[in-house]
Amino acid sequence: MKVRSLCTTAAWLLLLPLCLHAQESAPKSRWVAGVGVGFSMNPYTPRDSVQGEREANLIPVEATLEYRLSRLFSLTASFSYGQLHTSSIQSQLLNTTPYPFFYAYRIQTVTALIAPRIQFRIWQGDLGVALGIGRYRQWYDQKSNSVNNQQYLIKYKGVNNDFFSFRMDYTYWPQRRFGIAVGLEATDSFGGPGRNAFPEPRQPLPGGLEPQVAAVLQPRLAVYSSTTIWAGFRYRF
Repeated sequence: MKVRSLCTTAAWLLLLPLCLHAQESAPKSRWVAGVGVGFSMNPYTPRDSVQGEREANLIPVEATLEYRLSRLFSLTASFSYGQLHTSSIQSQLLNTTPYPFFYAYRIQTVTALIAPRIQFRIWQGDLGVALGIGRYRQWYDQKSNSVNNQQYLIKYKGVNNDFFSFRMDYTYWPQRRFGIAVGLEATDSFGGPGRNAFPEPRQPLPGGLEPQVAAVLQPRLAVYSSTTIWAGFRYRF
């Protein structure tokens, strides 16, 4: 027991200079900028009347700007962009040759978020927790191939919706101005057009594609609910 206590004391004595260095005052500027990349699991997947929800993973990129109100509190704004492609879906419509037989989605998503944040100094970094509200916009493109190899492309109008965000991250500062951040974010949408709403086509339907078939294949909007792992860099001005 005494040996363990001595080892623990020695470890704390070795870490003490780093902890004291970490508590030094930050640069005079309160602004912190950052860029990052994420991995979202099962984000805002489309629904269709044939196969139901389609799951897909997304790799978004983001830019952040933070203003430090005090040592503990700050205000953060972030912007992100990502797109995903679903795998080809085999339609269960009709076996007649003029009708689409395989189709897939391309979904682009842009988000803007503002969030108050609280952070605690731990070792040579900051552990932060943020709860924010944001708005996203999505664009759906659907590509269909009929059994006679004729291709159809339908582009749908963008749709807006609002969402909540809860995020926890840790930023390690190896230097006074340069940091490395990792975090976990959970989002969930609210309001907007609703889960079963349909986006409208941006242009007339392609020739040869019958309207009743396009209506059956038209995607339903799914809720913006995802879990994202983030990693990136921070810079204090």
